[in-house]
Amino acid sequence: MDYLQSLEFINSFINYEKTTSYDYPEAFNLDRMRALAKELGNPQKSFIPVIIAGSKGKGSIAAILSSILRMESYRVGLYTSPHLVDLKERIRVNGLKMSEAKFTEMAHLVRKTLDTPAWRKNPPTFFEVLTAMAFRHFKEMKVQIGVLEVGLGGLYDSTNIAEAMAVGLGPISLEHTDKLGKTVSKIAVQKCGVIKGREAVVSAPQVEEVEAVVRKSVDENEAVLYRTGKEIKVFTRDHGEDFQKFDLKSPLGNYFDLELKLLGRHQIDNAAVAVGLAKALEKKARVKVSAAAVRQGVLDASWPGRLEKISDHPLIVLDGAHHPESLRTALEGLKRHFHYRRLVLVFGILQDKDLDGMLKEILPCTDRLILTAVGHPRARTPESISRHLESAALEVTIEPDFRAAFRKARESADPNDLILVTGSLYLVGDVKGALEQNEI
Repeated sequence: MDYLQSLEFINSFINYEKTTSYDYPEAFNLDRMRALAKELGNPQKSFIPVIIAGSKGKGSIAAILSSILRMESYRVGLYTSPHLVDLKERIRVNGLKMSEAKFTEMAHLVRKTLDTPAWRKNPPTFFEVLTAMAFRHFKEMKVQIGVLEVGLGGLYDSTNIAEAMAVGLGPISLEHTDKLGKTVSKIAVQKCGVIKGREAVVSAPQVEEVEAVVRKSVDENEAVLYRTGKEIKVFTRDHGEDFQKFDLKSPLGNYFDLELKLLGRHQIDNAAVAVGLAKALEKKARVKVSAAAVRQGVLDASWPGRLEKISDHPLIVLDGAHHPESLRTALEGLKRHFHYRRLVLVFGILQDKDLDGMLKEILPCTDRLILTAVGHPRARTPESISRHLESAALEVTIEPDFRAAFRKARESADPNDLILVTGSLYLVGDVKGALEQNEI
């Protein structure tokens, strides 16, 4: 099996990231995931797991935490989803994505494991196979701490077979309502399913209904809770086009004049959660995290595709915001960090997203809107988006090919304009991949 064959093998399993037509939680089977992990030697027991759930900010929290822990010379595994350009991005050790050789080796091992009548009758999902590969890779690479981002929900997510020492919660809001629940409280119950007993739980600021669910889950599972904005106090100091500075004061330690390269006020809260998780591990797992590691880890943290500036003239920013709240946050981040005359949006989304809610955020502040298609089976057509804009008082262009849409935005932008590519992390990944291949 070579690398391309390993990709074909992985993609042969049902991938719920690419379809909306399935029953939840029936399609997710933790007993099946546990059985697969057991056949691979229960690799999730070979490292200290940290699980991060939430609707927004999960990946940023995971990336910042991983960066902090690496600064203390721990061998750190990072498992995130989705990827931007390359599937191997999802599985990293000490910041380096999995090599083609190791990916192929892990895929071959899983294929041999699944070559039985029982597994052929009840095969795992794409995400279960990838999670098992990540866990086994972490074991073979002698990872000491594994930072695991939940895929969907939490309670039934494949990552939740790991017994976390610490749990991080990003902001929880309405999303995947057909699967997780119609109210933010019901969604919070699913997200808080990663709290299983006696962990340290570090939460980003939550709305009142969510915080009530978080507190109940923490109490029932005899965990300890640290909340950003309450036990962990945040004080912003300064910000510019490529940085922001802040202080943290908490029972877990005080840190002054921390500098973060990730942009947007929300990333300071994400960094606060990550710092809290790192320090909570000291209490739960006898992990040493120095002030120097916190400072350097926060400074070095990188998470592409989130208010990522890729050009200065004109300003071009990529952000994978895919629901109204995250889009509002991204637009606020633009105003906070950049000076520009007009805002030009290259916009594409998936079918199951809240289009009207996203347009409500976009229309008041956008001067030109270029609608395009995401390279994904669940993509909404730009023509269907345009039908929601018949009364909009702005320039709207339809360009189904994202490459042509990006070129059109760049060629028509004035030096003082800002181009934002947004609406889907998949669209951002399409653009980044095309840029890397010099296609646009």
